[in-house]
Amino acid sequence: MEDKRNNQDINSQPPKDNINKINDKKDNDSVQDINKNYTIDSPEIKTIIKITDLFSNICDDNTNEYKNENNKLEKPFLIRNPSISIKDYLERLYKYTKMNSSTIILILIYIDRLCNINKFKLTYYNIHKLILSSMVVAIKYNEDEIYPMKIYAKLGGISKAEMCFLEYYFVTLIKFNLYVTKELFDKYNDYISSADEEEENEDEMSGEISDNNVNENNFNDNIETNINTINYYNNKTEKNINTINYNYNKKNNKKKNDENK
Repeated sequence: MEDKRNNQDINSQPPKDNINKINDKKDNDSVQDINKNYTIDSPEIKTIIKITDLFSNICDDNTNEYKNENNKLEKPFLIRNPSISIKDYLERLYKYTKMNSSTIILILIYIDRLCNINKFKLTYYNIHKLILSSMVVAIKYNEDEIYPMKIYAKLGGISKAEMCFLEYYFVTLIKFNLYVTKELFDKYNDYISSADEEEENEDEMSGEISDNNVNENNFNDNIETNINTINYYNNKTEKNINTINYNYNKKNNKKKNDENK
């Protein structure tokens, strides 16, 4: 599959002319320079490092077994031989978007949601564009300050047209389900927060399936309840109709008897 990037390269650094501009609220074509807020000790960077370790472990296992024909749905996310690491890529996106830590957790949740729904396997060939797409969706859902799409495209090393397509394609694959409950968010956040203290199985991060099953069961229970309610009222209506018919027949019979007399 030919990757049309309009001379953009996902492995390259963002253009310096955009990096060095101070973002003006009226100037939507610039990227804010936030180097002064970019420190290795920030909570966001620590979260990124932990998520990077998780993604890397999963990609290590899956990339060796990867085959192009595994899942046709993932083709728009594929990259040939990416040379930039997951950590460097995520840090670059954070550095110039200044997304908060909750948005970073949403990136993880949305990617996990997409993988569970579509049976995706994370590899070093698809993880970069999945991160980029998930980030744009998460920022638009969770942040107040949003940049134009061409800025996210430049930061991600792809064209604006491809960025727009990937955003729409991503939300389509997760069935436009961007809502995250507090319980689910806390589950992922606690997992990442405890990553330094103990090693846990990556399969535990696939709780989205069970979460979806719970929602589906609740939905099915609601349907069944509604059906039972409908049946109840149908039966009640039928009894009422029978009662009406009985009274009507009784009245007619009495009238006939009176006439015969």
